[in-house]
Amino acid sequence: MVPLSQLRSIWSVLENPANRHRAVGLTEEQWHAFTNTFDEDGARAFYQRCAIPASGGILWNSVPANLMPGPQDAHVDYRNGARPPLLFVSGSEDHFMPPTVQRSNAEHYSGDTVTEAREYTGYPHLLPAAPGSEQIADDVLDWALAHATGAPSGVS
Repeated sequence: MVPLSQLRSIWSVLENPANRHRAVGLTEEQWHAFTNTFDEDGARAFYQRCAIPASGGILWNSVPANLMPGPQDAHVDYRNGARPPLLFVSGSEDHFMPPTVQRSNAEHYSGDTVTEAREYTGYPHLLPAAPGSEQIADDVLDWALAHATGAPSGVS
């Protein structure tokens, strides 16, 4: 089931069925779901720099997955053993993709390919732009290098 904090974060898109077929922008207040640990000036600066309307269909196409099991537009093959290692990264204060959702995503995968979830205390959804995120980037890079399985296909 979708956590309440996540539903609140996406409600502005889901409240109007017409949003399924158009670009939807967020107000500065709604954008706060991405920057909820930033100070007011920092959050406003990122809103002004980064907030652009996006396809409402992305969220609308994922709604049936909660109501009807089986392949939907947002279908994922959790048993794909040929996929590369996968790390889910979230901040403890992420309301858009809360750590509970990330852990659940990771737990759905089966097979021998490495799948992990990491949570970083005090960080929001816009984790890569948050102060101190350089250490997290280094941690994720170290994880990727430790789990590298070889050169990507098509690279020599």
